[in-house]
Amino acid sequence: VSRALDAVLLPVDGSVIAAFGLPGDSTGVLVLATQPGGLAESAGILPGDVIDFVRGRPVASPIDLDEVVYYWILQGITDFVFDGIRAGSGFASETVITLEYWEEVIEITEITTWSSYSYESFSYEEFYAEYSEEISVSYEESLTTIEETVTSESYAEEVSEETTAESAEEATDEAAVDEAAAEEDLATEDEAADCPGEIVDGVCVEAEEAEAEDVADDGADEGGDDGGDEGGDEGGDEEIVE
Repeated sequence: VSRALDAVLLPVDGSVIAAFGLPGDSTGVLVLATQPGGLAESAGILPGDVIDFVRGRPVASPIDLDEVVYYWILQGITDFVFDGIRAGSGFASETVITLEYWEEVIEITEITTWSSYSYESFSYEEFYAEYSEEISVSYEESLTTIEETVTSESYAEEVSEETTAESAEEATDEAAVDEAAAEEDLATEDEAADCPGEIVDGVCVEAEEAEAEDVADDGADEGGDDGGDEGGDEGGDEEIVE
């Protein structure tokens, strides 16, 4: 049971992929059930969704997900983005998780009434009946495990390295875009320098053609003005004879 999402999650492994007909390359956690009015439901996360990234960090198990959330809460970060797959298409859910919300206790005995995923012959009631004791024990023990993990130096270093790598990748992408734009501007300048006439809409037009177009444009303007003036003047000078 995820403390962060108020949801029952299953690690996506071979057995889960086979049982729920997921794509063979699926990773992350399967949302099996959500608490009515809980955070997952409020964030638009549905039973049957597969979550594989939290704040850009890959997750492979329910405790992975909770560790990522708790780590960033301790850093003063409460805005989270959960990325995953829903019915074969990608989705992203944004929500706010505070320390106060994290510390709220989930009543394990009530999860039998949660909104659950329906898939072919799978029965959530039978699943809970078989694993209820294991679910209860893992929930009680998870808090200590999560706190020990996210407060360790190794975890902080790992997250820091990933964050640095992401920042470097973003900077590289931005530099590539800027370089492409600069090359395009340079190419335009070179083309303008080589063009014996004028650049019109990005195309080199010979001087004679450009002049012909200007003359045609001027003629059209003069014709329109003259016609308007003549019509207007003549109409104004006429007298009505009764």
